[in-house]
Order: sequence, then C-alpha cells, then structure tokens
Amino acid sequence: MARHDVPVVAGMIARLARHHGDEPTIDAARLQADLFGSTPWLRGLVVERFGYVVGYALMIPRYRAQATERGLDLHHLFILEGSRGLGLGRLLVEAVANVAREEACGFLQVAAEAGNRKAQDFYRSLGFEDRQPTGQGFAMALG
Repeated sequence: MARHDVPVVAGMIARLARHHGDEPTIDAARLQADLFGSTPWLRGLVVERFGYVVGYALMIPRYRAQATERGLDLHHLFILEGSRGLGLGRLLVEAVANVAREEACGFLQVAAEAGNRKAQDFYRSLGFEDRQPTGQGFAMALG
C-alpha cells in the first residue's frame, strides 16, 4: 500500500463498516499516520484491477508470549463487489501470509462474524482452521 492509496482504502473501510451495521468514523489522515507514521501501528496491502485499487488487507502484529511466537492478525480483508470471485481475495491472503513468513511469524489469524458463512468457508478453503474460543473478550474505552 502506498500513501496515495489511503483515501480509496478509507472509503472501502467505511463501506465494510456499513455492511456490518457500524457507523464509520474513519479519519483518512489518522489511517495514513497509523500506516506510514514514525511508529506504524498496522500494515496494509492493496490489490488492483485495471489500474484501480479494488481491495485491501490490513495486518496487525500478534504475539503469544507463552510460546514466544510472533504472528499476524489479518484484521481486514475487503474486495469491491464488482471484483469479487476473481481470486483477488485469495491473492491478498497469500501476500499477507508471505509477509508473515518473511517476519518469522508462526501463525496467521483471522476472524469472521458468526453468521458470515461465506467468509468462514473462504478462510477454511485457504487452510485456516477453526479455533475454539478460550474465553470472553473484553474492551475498555480509553480517553
């Protein structure tokens, strides 16, 4: 992903949020800082078709301290509707897996909503295995 891709990706993030029933509050400038700032918080890849960005993947580092094992979380994967079914999502996941391997990661993880069978089947077709939840997740708003 390049800096000039950020506005397009921000628009896709907003579309994905709306699809999941969320109200997007994305800030493209903040996204750019989180991707390209002095302390990057996440990484991104894009896929193009006919010279236009039609999809993206966002990755966040993970760590399993009990095994001293690095990993990557495939936080977002999105392909525009008119470009789905062409293998572009598969290409993005393969590229993310390659990034993980290059960084000596031992695992790649992804989540899909409980009712999103299409996404679940897609990830399984790529070799992802179901994980048993180990507990309830919690969050705290800061500031």
